[in-house]
Amino acid sequence: MIRKKHTTSFLFVLIVSCCVFFLSSNLTAISNQATVPLNITVQGKLIITDAENDTNAGDNPTLNVNLKLVPDLVNSTVSGSSSIRIRTNLNSWKLTAQRSNLSGSEVNIDPQDVSLSFTTQVGSKGNPNAAKLLSPFNKITDLSQISTNNPTDILAGQSKTSLDRDPKNKDNWFQLTSNYSVSPDFFYEIGEWNTSVSYSLVSP
Repeated sequence: MIRKKHTTSFLFVLIVSCCVFFLSSNLTAISNQATVPLNITVQGKLIITDAENDTNAGDNPTLNVNLKLVPDLVNSTVSGSSSIRIRTNLNSWKLTAQRSNLSGSEVNIDPQDVSLSFTTQVGSKGNPNAAKLLSPFNKITDLSQISTNNPTDILAGQSKTSLDRDPKNKDNWFQLTSNYSVSPDFFYEIGEWNTSVSYSLVSP
């Protein structure tokens, strides 16, 4: 009876030891994936890259987008777009934007006459539910809705941007594209009008 009790205890200790060894091995394997070949580290950080130059390394949570309109009186509409990609391991974050007044040309376009719309997409490893567009940017609006005085909330982040493990950190992005246009009804001279929008990722 005593021998059976000792045998049972020994088996129990052996099983527990095996479980602990298995779990600790897995935890070590996961922790080794923090830094990726592109040198874009997303461990608790907020990263923005230009979609056109996404291979650049960086950990800057702010990106400036320069918008330039060169109206042509014979054109029906002047339009353009710009895309940025976001990577973060945080479950709570937001993207803000603030506009600067750089325009000084004779075109004299009013920001409220510049149509603005946002669209989102994700890479093959990206999380489509990582963030949602906030009103009024979840539908067509105008450029004046982005303030020149204070940061304006554009995206509400509600999850990490990566859906699946992506060792090369190439396809785990959440992309925001801004589309803007202006009709000839709102300009009367040929010239150049420009402004800059500063996008920043913030962790609440």
